[in-house]
Amino acid sequence: MAVQALDMAQGRGGDQAAEMTPDGFTFYGGVSHGVEKRSKVRSRIVADQLVKLIKEADHVVIMGHRMSDLDAIGSAEGVLRICKICDVPAVIAVRRDATLASSLINALVAAGQEDDFIDPKGALPIISKRTLCIVVDTYQVNLVESKEILEKCGKVAVIDHHRKGVGFIENPALVCHEPYSSSASELVTELLQYVGERDDKPNRVEAEGLLAGIMLDTRDFTLHTGVRTFEAAAALRRYGAETERVRQLFDVTMVEYNAKADLVEAAQMYKNCAVSVSGEVPPEARVAIAQAANDLLTIQNVEASFVAVQVGTGVNISARSLGAVNVQVIMESLGGGGHQTMAAAQLKHITPEAARARIQTAIDQYRESQKKTSSEADAEPKKKDNKP
Repeated sequence: MAVQALDMAQGRGGDQAAEMTPDGFTFYGGVSHGVEKRSKVRSRIVADQLVKLIKEADHVVIMGHRMSDLDAIGSAEGVLRICKICDVPAVIAVRRDATLASSLINALVAAGQEDDFIDPKGALPIISKRTLCIVVDTYQVNLVESKEILEKCGKVAVIDHHRKGVGFIENPALVCHEPYSSSASELVTELLQYVGERDDKPNRVEAEGLLAGIMLDTRDFTLHTGVRTFEAAAALRRYGAETERVRQLFDVTMVEYNAKADLVEAAQMYKNCAVSVSGEVPPEARVAIAQAANDLLTIQNVEASFVAVQVGTGVNISARSLGAVNVQVIMESLGGGGHQTMAAAQLKHITPEAARARIQTAIDQYRESQKKTSSEADAEPKKKDNKP
């Protein structure tokens, strides 16, 4: 159990204590920035292991998280290219009616790759004990596109960059988990460079999908950006990705733009955090929730933003920060998770106003814990000075 707690702390970026209690894990610390610790040797080893697993399988089913975004679909298409290089049949399981990456899927379909996608229910008949399931852009069992696919497949591989949380996929055959990476698309781009012959590379649309995934999660190369991020982007540019076309994948409809504007207008300041709470938004404008959270960060004196929107009987929360506030810790207290600068949570059976109260309470608790940490840090040097 101690080893499991240690693995969990490391998987969340280190610099913290993990305590195992009867109710699960409790975490302390983990508010500092992660340091890039990946090596290209490790990427090459993971690529070799992934190719071996793919070649042993009769089919490969690739899937991301529910309400998949450009990073999930971009990285899934990159993994599908690895499967094509290995000459093993593969499909991406995605709900086309519940995704935030319709622009990329439509671009791939227009390029003649419609057969790459399948509805999760349609994928179940082709699965056997020799089928490999590759999960990208999430490590959480409860967030995958289809739990049935996960349970039915004989082997599971995971490629993810989010900091590890409770409820992760247990006993996968392969894990490529790097919390220091900007995105799942960056990890897959690195793996692609060690697979196949010199000519076996993604086509232009696939390269643009991977670059879109990196741009989404780094907010146009401003956050979570390491040396390896730019190296991956340079590789994709060599594969033919055109930045003008990638930018078009982020274009929004008038409905989405109006929904985003309404969410930004509804925001209220609370302890240097912008909190926006709303009723339901049109299903086709769900992408506006994350975009509004990003836009709120461009306002002066806003250290973090929280956008809560009613979905059915519950509320979905999207949280963003520029690094001064660890939104992962705040969202975890509400049952969610994510990254230091990008996190989310889903609250069930709650009204939007009750969700606002819970967000403000979580912010209060976080601010209190920060005060304690800083006061203890200030007290430590004084103790040393008082020693004879």
